[in-house]
Amino acid sequence: MRRGTNLPWVGDYNQAVVLDGIRRHPGTSRTELAAATGLTLQTVSNIVRRLLDRGLVQEGVPAGVQGSLAPVRTRGGGKPRTALSVRPGQALAVGVQFEREHVDAVLLDLSGELLSSVREQLPDPTGPAASVRPAVGHATHAVRRLVQDSGCADAVLGVGVAAPGPIDFTGPVRSSAINLPGWRGVAIADLLADSTGLPVLVENDATAAAVGDLWRSPRVGRSFLYLHVGAGIGGGVVVRDEVLRGESGNAGEVGHVVVEPDGPACSCGARGCLEAVAAPVAVVRRYGERVGAAAARAAGLRLAEHTVLDDHDRLELLARDGDAVADEELARAAGAVARAVLGVVNVVDVSEVVLGGGGLRRTGERVREAVRRGLGVAMTRDVHPVTVRSGEAGELAGALGAASAVLHEALSSTWTGVHVPDREIVISPVAPVH
Repeated sequence: MRRGTNLPWVGDYNQAVVLDGIRRHPGTSRTELAAATGLTLQTVSNIVRRLLDRGLVQEGVPAGVQGSLAPVRTRGGGKPRTALSVRPGQALAVGVQFEREHVDAVLLDLSGELLSSVREQLPDPTGPAASVRPAVGHATHAVRRLVQDSGCADAVLGVGVAAPGPIDFTGPVRSSAINLPGWRGVAIADLLADSTGLPVLVENDATAAAVGDLWRSPRVGRSFLYLHVGAGIGGGVVVRDEVLRGESGNAGEVGHVVVEPDGPACSCGARGCLEAVAAPVAVVRRYGERVGAAAARAAGLRLAEHTVLDDHDRLELLARDGDAVADEELARAAGAVARAVLGVVNVVDVSEVVLGGGGLRRTGERVREAVRRGLGVAMTRDVHPVTVRSGEAGELAGALGAASAVLHEALSSTWTGVHVPDREIVISPVAPVH
């Protein structure tokens, strides 16, 4: 569990620490919280009282819930310590994730439980800015539907948005997502705040996925790379529970690490970027070029903007059935991912690599094996192992992460407006509000 401080001026932080401990370890007691956080028992008791008054936690643990810090022991006289857990349904957040062909939205509660989700299919873009308006409209519809169906509209604290980068956080948050046609300087936070009437937090999609994996895990002190593969490729890096954000908040652009110096041109302007070599859209395009459009369609590919992930799935099935071209292109992509991951692991010294996103629905095992093999020469291999696993959230990782960030920030600081915290410096182990 994170350590707190007994200095009075960081009371908000202490409250976040205690609430996070109860959330991660349902069944823990006040005494155990004090021992784990380093706070005095009186400080913990005061914070718990405030959390009880706000209805965020409850005494007792719902049936079937596991995860306490330690068994709830009894005192010398036999009186059991009071177990604590978060109260379901009292703090909710919506997470929205934009992809090329659809918008995913989820409703999450403070315990990390996914309450509901909805997917809105997007039309195939037909103009340079055609994708922005329908995407925002579908996202707004999805948010309203989840809030209305929840029956707890007053408990919804805000909307988290996971969008591909780069994102400009210097003023009104603007997304210039390379992988979304027509997205150049889109003020996505303001647009959704205006259309939904809720506070909005915007995050890079891969970083959001990393935040979600971190926030929903009972473990602390984790260092990992989250590799998110959608139509494009991005990364989120966490070191000892701290998200690496970089100078502008756009750290983790693994998709634009050069893996083939003489490789294909990338939309960012460079050549041989991981995204240009290994992203689903690049793999599908190369397959079509090698076998011809007619043969690709005959093999079941549709070769449209909004079917890239489905076509990518189809290539894995074709490879398993003996299609040599499909197998070669997927193997080239997996090898490129492994090289990029090795470079990141060597630079930031993480102990986990988490793979997620819709681009790995069918090819996940192929990529996992390539990454595992590639990490066999990691510089730290004799110091500590590096595990490779698939993220539990799957395609919803970005949306769940964006919702998690809203819950964390809304309950550990004060929002005074759209995506703006009340204090200049946000003390946060997860994701500062932008």
